[in-house]
Amino acid sequence: MSTSRRDLLKSGSLLGAGAVLGLPACGDKDGPGTDSGLPTPTRDPEPEGAWEPEGTEDLEVFPAGVQVGDVTEGAALLSTWTGASEVVFRVAVQDGSDWVHQVETEAVAVVGGVAQLELAGLEADTAYSVVAVDAGGSVRSRSSRFRTALGPDGWRVVVFGATSCLGGNEPWPSMSALAAERPDFFCLLGDTIYADNWEPAFDFAAHWAFNLSQAGLRDISASTSLVATWDDHEVDNNWSWAETEGIEERVAEGLSWFRAALPQRDGGGSLGEAPGLWRRLSWGAVLDVFVLDCRGERDGSTYLSEEQLAWLEAGLSASTARFKIILSSVPITDLTAIFGTVASEDRWQGYPAQRGRIIDHVANEGIQGVLWIAGDLHYAAANRLDPEGGTGWEQWEVMVGPGGSFLNIGAGLYEGDRSQFPVLFDAWNSTRFECDPGTGTIHVSWIGDDGAVLDEITLEL
Repeated sequence: MSTSRRDLLKSGSLLGAGAVLGLPACGDKDGPGTDSGLPTPTRDPEPEGAWEPEGTEDLEVFPAGVQVGDVTEGAALLSTWTGASEVVFRVAVQDGSDWVHQVETEAVAVVGGVAQLELAGLEADTAYSVVAVDAGGSVRSRSSRFRTALGPDGWRVVVFGATSCLGGNEPWPSMSALAAERPDFFCLLGDTIYADNWEPAFDFAAHWAFNLSQAGLRDISASTSLVATWDDHEVDNNWSWAETEGIEERVAEGLSWFRAALPQRDGGGSLGEAPGLWRRLSWGAVLDVFVLDCRGERDGSTYLSEEQLAWLEAGLSASTARFKIILSSVPITDLTAIFGTVASEDRWQGYPAQRGRIIDHVANEGIQGVLWIAGDLHYAAANRLDPEGGTGWEQWEVMVGPGGSFLNIGAGLYEGDRSQFPVLFDAWNSTRFECDPGTGTIHVSWIGDDGAVLDEITLEL
């Protein structure tokens, strides 16, 4: 009997058994280096061009290239959408100014048009490139470059990007502009597809295939690894466990395709019969990235499950990384000055007990280097979490995107006090974060569709 996508979802992962590689390393920088008095090291140079292995690139067989997800210091998750029946992945590693082909995996079965595999045995902070090849070996995908995470003591400047909300404005040129820099990783903060007006025959696969084949997502997938969380539109607009008919089936199907499109490691909690989404990704002594699920665990007055909130508190307290990046699909900032309480139930502001608890925890524990990053509201901003005098005044959130959804003119029209909102504008964008652990600063730049910097700010954390 054939295996269905739902059966694979119940087992916890669409990923294959995995391929263990042993490839030579460029090596990560040792640290921390705060006492050296020298500038923080930057990333080693990489080959200028993309890897171009043998074989003909075929956009019909591999329309979206290869997506690389949730890299660690020694492993990466691979996913490709394809018309082939089975594929192999060919992997190259940087050797000075060239890419050197090192290994070809065993054949991977294609399930529902998607093949996935975990590559293990990689070296920390090392540049790799990968292509998918049909099992006959005649055609291949575009190559995707990625870099593994820093090892436990890795210490250098880390650059990553982020956006959200891809409901229009195809092909999302701001992502293509940022892709040219080959950031260390790129975050998708939710609403990557718009699966609204759902019904039993809704074609999630077609929506994901269309979005992944757009130039913006193809370019960013070819340039770096992805870190993804969801919001509501990956399942249905404003869906609720209590109020949406047939929601269990909807979530199972939407979650399955979300994980097929954007490969992710199994996280904490559970969503029906599948593992949950909240997880931590480490980039050495520089960054810990806490990926939240701000949609799947909402229940009445509870925004996050007690388990997820306690995990976040404990993780922030225990982290020794210079920066703690929290990816939240919706903002935690008190936006009363701009929007009052309108739609506050759809962001942290509508859950004051849990919101206050995590802000107080960061303040009372004296946790340094915390930065929240959020999407959803269709405008760009750098916010202090609370107005002056509030506990969150010294804590920061950056709002990214939208990459393509309609623009929120409420932000652009706001003419009030800007002390809490030093950056605030409505324009399509992807956002660049340059994290310097030696100075304790993150320089944030919002990149527009033409590649120009729309605004920027340096945050001392």
